[in-house]
Amino acid sequence: MKTKVSLFLIAVLLCSVSLNARVVLPPAYSSNMVLQQKTTFELAGHAAPGSTVTISTGWSKAALTAMSDAQGRWSVTLTTPKAGGPYTMTFADRDGELKLTNVLCGEVWFCSGQSNMEMPVLGWGHVLNCEEEAAAANYPKIRLYQVKRNTPLTPTDEAESNLDGWQECSPTTVANFSALAYFYARELWQHLGIPIGVIDSSWGGTSAEAWISAEAMEGVVDFGDHMKMMRENNYDADRLMASYERQQQEYQNSFEGADPGLDSECTPWYAENLDDSKWKTITVPGLWAGKLGTFDGTLWMRREVIIPADQAGKDLKLDMGTIDDNDICWWNGVCVGKTEGWMAHSEYVVPGNLVRAGKNLLVCHIEDTGGEGGIRGDVTFPGEWKYRIGYDRAELAPQRIPMQRPKNDPNYPTVLYNGMVAPFIHFPIQGCIWYQGCNNVGRAAQYESLLQTLITDWRARWGKPHMPFYVVQLANYLKHYPLQPDSEWALLREAQSQSLHLKNVGVATIIDIGDADDIHPKNKQEVGRRMAAMALYDVYGKKKLPCRAPVYASCTVSDGAMRIQFARPAGSEPFVQDANLPGFIIAGADKVWHVATAHTEGNEVVVSSPDVAVPLAVRYGWADNPECTLRTASGFPVSPFRTDNW
Repeated sequence: MKTKVSLFLIAVLLCSVSLNARVVLPPAYSSNMVLQQKTTFELAGHAAPGSTVTISTGWSKAALTAMSDAQGRWSVTLTTPKAGGPYTMTFADRDGELKLTNVLCGEVWFCSGQSNMEMPVLGWGHVLNCEEEAAAANYPKIRLYQVKRNTPLTPTDEAESNLDGWQECSPTTVANFSALAYFYARELWQHLGIPIGVIDSSWGGTSAEAWISAEAMEGVVDFGDHMKMMRENNYDADRLMASYERQQQEYQNSFEGADPGLDSECTPWYAENLDDSKWKTITVPGLWAGKLGTFDGTLWMRREVIIPADQAGKDLKLDMGTIDDNDICWWNGVCVGKTEGWMAHSEYVVPGNLVRAGKNLLVCHIEDTGGEGGIRGDVTFPGEWKYRIGYDRAELAPQRIPMQRPKNDPNYPTVLYNGMVAPFIHFPIQGCIWYQGCNNVGRAAQYESLLQTLITDWRARWGKPHMPFYVVQLANYLKHYPLQPDSEWALLREAQSQSLHLKNVGVATIIDIGDADDIHPKNKQEVGRRMAAMALYDVYGKKKLPCRAPVYASCTVSDGAMRIQFARPAGSEPFVQDANLPGFIIAGADKVWHVATAHTEGNEVVVSSPDVAVPLAVRYGWADNPECTLRTASGFPVSPFRTDNW
């Protein structure tokens, strides 16, 4: 009984000390953390105003002291040793003591982006062999920190953790943690054998502009007016919201009466007697990204439907799948239903009195207000439909306006930097890995500026102008087309590659491990391997480990063929020789593209087509979902490229 009472009193005393402790550290500093090895940095915190704060690091015999000011703020310069630990760090002021245990020194990486970075090992992601991977995730020297979502309009020092601070990597802690961040850390651990800390700061479905500071965004193409508006409204949510609603109303008003297919003075485009012989064709179901690019507006689709005689006069169930965003359908010139909302299922019943034997006309009018646009899921009448654009929003309202809500919208410019990056800029790291871009497809020229601005911005914030920064290039996705020279996904990948102009930037190509039907490739293990390979070579001196493929350098024309030459960047190895390489297209002076044949000859690829006597341009992997097999022996694929700037 005495023992139980004593234990109880000890517990009460410990709780009392904890409650009285006045020293407060930024959320990134907790027990179980990894501090970047062999670095010097400023650690700032709060304590009782006007008190002396005594800091014991655990790796140094000498204690450090700092004096808190009238607001309780204090700072101290810390220098970490080489990788090792665990250490116990204590911070004491006149009112109590804060103790951090199981602290390691090692390598720390900041891992950020949208859903492909967020995608957890288990959770909603279910990566390749997810159950086995989670069960085997016992790596106590790998430490995990997951940042809680936050969207403030100005930078904050606070960033809570979904894991209650840093945690050791285990089957439990890794289950809902970024799979890519974990696999990246695991690769580094297996090659380096030192503690690895990874910070998962990601949010699915977010755009690059949300991850950049306000100061840096001032210079990004198309965002100057937006940033001026934020500044003039003093970053006040209510004032910005009022401005947003006013502009939204003006924007919507500009489309009233704009659709010629609904012009009361002309034959409506749902009418049976309309001549649609010059309309183009589009495949249903399918998203518009591959066919219409970034088009937002209204689209009319028509198709002839043949009804057997025994079905005439009977009600017909019409399933149009899930339409992004809104639709209206007509059968033989009569409206049979409409649906609003990009996630709503469009199902209608065509009354039997409208269903006749033989030819019938089905018309669908789609309004896309943003995003990909198109039709998902199974439909009653799949195949080729005729289509014509009603209006294009970009043509009617070319003036770019902020389309995000200032309150609680993760895509609003700067908010994710403010809430999920800024709190860590004083926490020492080795570098960053970045997997994002899907949300910016269709804005490739702008994204080129955004990504390079983001990299430069983050480096400046961390005070490391050449900080290692590794980018995942978007994977192959959507329907495969052998010939797709207008691919918006290809343009975005090219924009990502342009970041290689910055020093100490690497781009991991994963054009070979995507999924036509899933924007979230499951093989995150291979993505982690390719990302870690660059870091191991560039940062950690593992020069015997290849990490890259050759890159396009130049081209020459010879005997009716285009000969492509490649450069060998540091860490690259030759590509595997192949007599039959898919994924190449070629064009002459008429700028008409043709599927080409290609083969390797040493360090060159020879590309030709019987339809192009004098080639002027070649593109490789230039499609949403190309077939790409040009790779090195270690499995690093050559990145998509083009020799033209058409």
